[in-house]
Parts: sequence; C-alpha cells; structure tokens
Amino acid sequence: MEQISLFYWSQFMVIMIRPRQDIVSFCAVISKVTLIVSVLVVAGCDAVQDPPSAPVARKPVVFNPSISMSEFKPGQFTRVTGARQRVSITRGFWMGTHEITQREFESVMGSNPSFFKGETLPVDKVSFKQAVAFCKALTTGDRKEGRIATNMIYRLPTEAEWEYACLAGATTAFSFGDSEAEADAHAWSAENADDKTNLVGQKKPNANGMYDMHGNVWEWVMDWFAPHPKAEQLVDPSGPPEGEHRVFKGGGWYHEAKFARSTSRFMMEPGMSINFVGFRVALVETP
Repeated sequence: MEQISLFYWSQFMVIMIRPRQDIVSFCAVISKVTLIVSVLVVAGCDAVQDPPSAPVARKPVVFNPSISMSEFKPGQFTRVTGARQRVSITRGFWMGTHEITQREFESVMGSNPSFFKGETLPVDKVSFKQAVAFCKALTTGDRKEGRIATNMIYRLPTEAEWEYACLAGATTAFSFGDSEAEADAHAWSAENADDKTNLVGQKKPNANGMYDMHGNVWEWVMDWFAPHPKAEQLVDPSGPPEGEHRVFKGGGWYHEAKFARSTSRFMMEPGMSINFVGFRVALVETP
C-alpha cells in the first residue's frame, strides 16, 4: 500500500513540475516578444514624429524677361512696296529692344557661332534653325525661373510684326524718314560699319526704344519667303505654310543703308548661316 502511495505521489510531482517548466518557458518567450514589440513601437513612433519633407515651392511668376523687351499693342501700319498695303496686327506682343548678343546666346546655348567675337556684339553666323532652338531654350529657362507665365513663349517675329516694330508708328521708308542720307545716326551699314558688326545699342533708337532695327546684322523672321500678297488689306500675315527659304530683314554692316528700309528682305535656307545675319526675339502669349 505504501509503495502504491509513493508511486502516485511521484507521478503527481512529475505532473506538477512539467507545467512549471512550461510556464517558465512560456513566460520567457512572452518576455522576448514584449521586448521586440516595445522596440518596434518606439521605432514606429520616432518615424511618425519625423517632420515631413517640405514640398518644392514653385517660384511665383513676376514678369521679368531675361531679354530687354518693348511692348507693342495691336495696331496697323502701311507697307509700301509696289503698292500700298494696310497691315493689321490684332494681337499684342513684346520684342527685344536689341539684337541677341553673343553673351546672351552663349549663356543659353553654351556655344557661340559668331565670326566676329565680342560679348555685346550681335550674334552672327547663326542659322534660322539655331535661332529657333535658342527661342525654345530661353522659353524653358524663363518659365522655370518664373520670369514669364507658362502660356508665354519666345519665338522669332513674323515679318509683319517685325515691320510694325521697326516703324514704330512712322509712315516712311525708315523709322527716321525717307532718306538713307539720315541713316548714319540710326544704322550701321556699309557706309560706316568698318566692315564688321558693332556693339548693340550704340545708334539712336526708334520711337519705341528699339535699337539697330536698321543695320548692324540682318534679322531672321518666321516667314517662308514668297512674294507679298497683293491684297490692299492684310490681317496678321505670316507668309506661306511651307517653302525652301526663310526671310531675314533690316539690312546690315555689309550692305548699303538703302537696303535697310523696313520693307527690305532677303532670304536663305533655314540651315545656312553667314556673318551678316543674326536675330532678335519676340515674346507672345499662346492661345
């Protein structure tokens, strides 16, 4: 009987001991899990408390073009060639007060194609295609800097816009009158340029503050070359939709002043360049 009691007592102790061991093991596991969870919670709280990255602020648009510009309101001018034509410009625009300089061109494009070198000389030996590329790059840069609105672009002026800006209200062959004898004060031409381009803005400007519209370098415009339409009234003419040659305007150092009339025009293939052709830019709002 005593042996039987001892047997049951030993079995009872085994049963009692095993649960205690299981409890100890379970408690140890719980302690470890609690420690890990605590670490994760603390780390998570720290992450939540980190300040969010600040959004990239867009620069507010303040109208401040990189190029000195003069504004032209809608209006009319008279083009005198074989006939007198009344040309209407129905949308306002801005145009550079001077020809694009070599410093301006190089700062945007990273290169300078000019034959004559000088930071404030007009860029020359520049093709129509290069001039268009400059306008696109300048648009991108000035939009990014908040200098112009996102609905504005730089481009070459149309021939009609260029003539309108050149005359600045005058009804004569030049902005300063009808005689090239008066050109010396207003234009660099074969008579006074010493066989080279000259610094922009040295001659007298026209009534709208535009320099070198006559002479120094000829200036690319957007139009494909074709004879002018013969209609007496034209509204925002922009030339034919396609062609082989683009127009350039205004006369230059290589040619006599008589070729610097507002209506004078030459033409060249868009990919070609020569050292008496440069350009200036227009700034317009897109529809």
